[in-house]
Amino acid sequence: MAIADVIFVKGSYTVTVYSAEVNDNFDNGLFIIKPAQSPTNQADGSKTPRIVDLLRVIHQIVIRGYITGTASKTALAVKRELINIWKGAGTAGGAVTMTYDQGASAIGNTGATTTSTLNGYIEKLNFKDVPFDPPSNFESAPENYTDVVRYEVGITFIEGTQA
Repeated sequence: MAIADVIFVKGSYTVTVYSAEVNDNFDNGLFIIKPAQSPTNQADGSKTPRIVDLLRVIHQIVIRGYITGTASKTALAVKRELINIWKGAGTAGGAVTMTYDQGASAIGNTGATTTSTLNGYIEKLNFKDVPFDPPSNFESAPENYTDVVRYEVGITFIEGTQA
């Protein structure tokens, strides 16, 4: 069961991933200065480190879900479109737009209450071909079975802009 639709758009490609799990990660690369410790000052105990916050914040969203065929595309065609988005969608640079339709505040947009749209890049993309026992008329009428899971997908999305 999907918890939310996650939609990726770039160029002429649009792919919906039905998410089973969305992990929202925030990382701040702190610069930690550890005070020198020597045999002569060890009796004073450990020294408190100094921290410099350079605000090098990374917002990473890891999505685990699935893709299926649609009324107009096979699951394999949807998979190819997601790969094309990852490859840049035939454009010179530019970010991917990701729309998350559930609990927008869950992915950092604390003021939003409905959908949240982020721009960034797909860092990693992983597919798992899910074997299934298709109905006897699946090949001749796949449009009747658009909800049949065909590929599990793992996506690592990094929010950001092109340098």
